[in-house]
Amino acid sequence: MLENICKQAIFEGKKIDLTGCNYGSRDYEFTHQKVDSIDTPCPYYFFLAGLVRSQRLTNILEIGTNWGGSIMSLSRGLHSQDLGKSKLVTVDITYANEEGFKKYPHIKRIHGDALNKKVVKEVTAHFNKDIDLMFIDSAHEYEHVKPCLYIYANMLKPKYIILDDICYNYSMRKLWLELTKEFGNRAFDATEISMREREVGLGIIDWGHATQRYRKYKIYWIKMCSIKTKISNRILTLIPKYAHSIQKHP
Repeated sequence: MLENICKQAIFEGKKIDLTGCNYGSRDYEFTHQKVDSIDTPCPYYFFLAGLVRSQRLTNILEIGTNWGGSIMSLSRGLHSQDLGKSKLVTVDITYANEEGFKKYPHIKRIHGDALNKKVVKEVTAHFNKDIDLMFIDSAHEYEHVKPCLYIYANMLKPKYIILDDICYNYSMRKLWLELTKEFGNRAFDATEISMREREVGLGIIDWGHATQRYRKYKIYWIKMCSIKTKISNRILTLIPKYAHSIQKHP
């Protein structure tokens, strides 16, 4: 079933004009060294747009905006008659390409950490019903993606969830393996069909309605992320003091 949906998505997506939906510039992880700007749509953007078009999706959440190419592509997939009733939200800790987003006033941008309680509240308050699609393309870490997935899926009950970078590293492969065991044939590796690079991968889940057992993740993961953030902030405040102490007492 999902395989056929994905094939239909790429078929429809190739008909959609994604001019201007560029990936933009990005930084290498950890080094923060800029690489050349990618001024064309990524091949898998056509898959995203085609999924929206073929399945008539209108309420969409993206976690991980970057330059905005993916959410813009999702927007291009909307049927013209659905534009007025659609709700598109994207959230990220960075806030790039303000000029490009001026052409998409219907896209709601939220600046902040998707796991911050205030951000979770702001995101979910924007939707007044269950959503059609959640696309997660943020930090490539199990500890970040899993709570994002369960918190928002529990609260917004998406029909479909797309996870980018399922093959990117051990952490993401571990998460995707868990999801495939949990959902069976409702989780599909769409890497090749979506024209995503094999070394990063892309997966789709027919989430349907989140079952009752996922409710515990909402409070648990928010608490855990809050504790983790407090610890990280405390460490950051201690580093300068520690470094000063070393200089003072060699």
